Amino acid sequence: MNVLELCLSAGLGGLELYVYRSAEALQNSQSNKNNVLAVLTRNSKLDDYFKNNTSIKTLYIKHLARHLPLLNAIKLARIIDSNDIDVIHMHWGKDLPLAAFAKAFSRRKPALAYTRQMMITRAKNDFYHNFQYRQMDLLLTITRELETLCKKYIPGFSNKITTLYYGVKAPEKILNTDEIEQQRVTLGFSKDDFIVGLIGRLEESKGQHLLIDALHQAKNNGHDIKALIAGHEMMPGYRNILISQANKLDVADRIIFQDFVSKPQQLMQLCDCVTLASAQETFGLVLPEAMRSGVAVIGSNSGGVPEIIEHGKTGLLFDTGNADDLYLQIEKLFLDPAYRKTLAEQGKSSADERFNNDSHFKQLDQHLQSIIT
Repeated sequence: MNVLELCLSAGLGGLELYVYRSAEALQNSQSNKNNVLAVLTRNSKLDDYFKNNTSIKTLYIKHLARHLPLLNAIKLARIIDSNDIDVIHMHWGKDLPLAAFAKAFSRRKPALAYTRQMMITRAKNDFYHNFQYRQMDLLLTITRELETLCKKYIPGFSNKITTLYYGVKAPEKILNTDEIEQQRVTLGFSKDDFIVGLIGRLEESKGQHLLIDALHQAKNNGHDIKALIAGHEMMPGYRNILISQANKLDVADRIIFQDFVSKPQQLMQLCDCVTLASAQETFGLVLPEAMRSGVAVIGSNSGGVPEIIEHGKTGLLFDTGNADDLYLQIEKLFLDPAYRKTLAEQGKSSADERFNNDSHFKQLDQHLQSIIT
């Protein structure tokens, strides 16, 4: 199978990294012989990432902010025909019209598969969108909730929409007790601290402020609970806003801020629990990463998170946006180490099975094979 991975996004977030992961997994498939070609924007962050991490062939198209990308579609059609492409795998919504027109212009007429990772909030039933989706052969959603919404908002396409949960890798290394204690001390904690981790971009929607409020409640109730907040600022100065909040609530000495880390699962293992406090997450990748690392998790009860966590069995859910409820869930784990251990073990078992990286890409390979045969 000749696969074209298409992404003209200039960024390098979870979506773009998934393009790379898909290309690598399909190229190295043990089930099928695949040849993978990536079409990217030259000198984008994703292009640099491909250059530094893989030998997969890349070709380039300049992203044009036009409603009908006909010139780029003709160029992409030539790439399709000259490389005998069987299927185009898309990720970024803005690439849909490009791929649809390229398919129409090409001789090969490749199958089109779209992994949708972003929420859908309105109907896509106008002439322009109907044309795009008629060209498509498969739409993969990352949660059941998103699948339901896509079937609602993209009429006449339901039989081509199905869910494929993300896969995450197991940690490169499971830290032993001595390593965890040493690394905690290096960060500025004591080896016996109870630490809540929140790992993700520093922005209001990610809910770091809720965790700071929860720490304030913990202090008022006599509980010595600390926090590790890791991630880069989306808006310069937002870390200082959080620090100011912590100072005002007199809990700044209970929080350590860490910049973005390339191996978050190693950092997660230093924590007693990891929380995802976002207002809305289509999936919430940090949760299965933490679960596969053997750490108990707490997630906001919205978006795709309830599909990851079975409350009280594989983790805990709190009322989205409610710092009081977040505190209560943290307190459960703080007061009952045996319960915390049970949740961590059951969460790991669930995530190892449901969100296994190898299994995910094997299923992706099978899905793509199914639409070209």
